[in-house]
Amino acid sequence: MKFSVFTDQLGCDSFDEALEAARELGFDTVDLRAGLDGASIDTLTPEQALSVKQKLDNHGLTCRIISSWAINPCAFDGPPGYDNNDENHHIRTLKKFDSLCGIADILGAKAIRIYSLARPEGFDALPDSDREAAYRHNATVLVRIANLAQQRNKVAVVENEPPTLTRSAKELGKLMKYANHPHLKVNWDLMNEWRAGNCPTVNDYEAIKGHVYQTHLKGARKKIGTERTDQPFGEWSHFAIAGQDDYDHGPCMKAIREGDPSALMSIDTHFVSLDEADRAFGAIEVVRRTKAFFESLYD
Repeated sequence: MKFSVFTDQLGCDSFDEALEAARELGFDTVDLRAGLDGASIDTLTPEQALSVKQKLDNHGLTCRIISSWAINPCAFDGPPGYDNNDENHHIRTLKKFDSLCGIADILGAKAIRIYSLARPEGFDALPDSDREAAYRHNATVLVRIANLAQQRNKVAVVENEPPTLTRSAKELGKLMKYANHPHLKVNWDLMNEWRAGNCPTVNDYEAIKGHVYQTHLKGARKKIGTERTDQPFGEWSHFAIAGQDDYDHGPCMKAIREGDPSALMSIDTHFVSLDEADRAFGAIEVVRRTKAFFESLYD
């Protein structure tokens, strides 16, 4: 398995310092999202991207995937900022994705992490036929992005996020089935799935087996006293340091290693969301512990 780290989770004052820390921690590839000397992947100009690439080269690092917040942006509070059926939104999205392909070309990245369409309010209470229609529409829209990704020799990687139509492995699996596109893959964030209400198991992974391009690595704690037969780990409470948390990562990590051996394992600690006692270790130490824990699962 190939381990990577989000440079914006290393708590450094500059991008150069983050790259130095990544190398010292033993990484040879990094994920780029924010903290790019005042820019993010979504605001980076081609000229700035050239500077970022030079710094990567100077530190002997590569970037396999860039992570965008701009493709169907998530709204965790309040309604989404767009209508799922707005063709103008989809046209703007395609233009933005095309520009991100140009940035990825400069950085040497093969893939771009994106989001699905927004999850309508009350979606889970809708009739099955209405939900299936929404899933299929989501797939149709994302196939347009995947077609563009194919033209640009890129891969569009869809993450499960609670406010989207792919909040779980099961829903990601529906997307893979309905889209059936070689340039549309999955980033399965297990703790996002738990946060959305389902503590992930190997059975959940079966829905996306063979489609996982990446997974985000972090831990989480449970709400005390919420354990049930169908949720033995209880309900999600908040993010935590993996290996010092309340979830048994081993079975799913083993399943991914066997079913998607080329998947990129990206450490995304959500440092600012950790308990004060966990943050006291410092961002770099939290990454170090997270990396050591997940590496130990593959010894």
